[in-house]
Amino acid sequence: MSVLDEVLNSLRSMSQLQLLLAFGACTGYALVQGSLVGTKGRRIALGSTLLCSLGFAFESAEWMHAAMLVVFAIAGLGLFVAGTWLLSRALGFAQPRAVAEFAEAVEAAEAGIPSAPAPRSPLALSRHNGPAHSV
Repeated sequence: MSVLDEVLNSLRSMSQLQLLLAFGACTGYALVQGSLVGTKGRRIALGSTLLCSLGFAFESAEWMHAAMLVVFAIAGLGLFVAGTWLLSRALGFAQPRAVAEFAEAVEAAEAGIPSAPAPRSPLALSRHNGPAHSV
C-alpha cells in the first residue's frame, strides 16, 4: 500500500470535528488570500487557519497524513486561484478600468473625434484605501 493510499484511507475515517477543522482552515485561508477582509481581519483569519490546521493534525491518528492533507488543500486552493486568474487574463476581465478608459480616449483622439470629458461617476476611479475588490 502506498503512502497516498494510506492518506486516502485516513480521509474515509475522519470525524465531524476533523471535517469542521478542515473547513475552518480552508475558509480562513481563502479569506487571507482573497483580501476579502481588512488587515486586522486577515490576521485573525490567519490565526484561525493555523489553529484549525494544527487542531486537524492533532485530532488525526497519523499526524503526517494530516499534514499532507493540509498541504494538498492549500496547493489545491492555490491552483484554483492561479487557474481563475489565468482565465480572467485570457478573457480580458483583468484589464484595469483606468487603462481601458485611457485607451478609449487615445483612440478617440487619434481618430480626430472631439469628445467631451465623460461625466465622472462616484464609483469610477475613486480613491479607495480599504481591501481590494473586484469590479
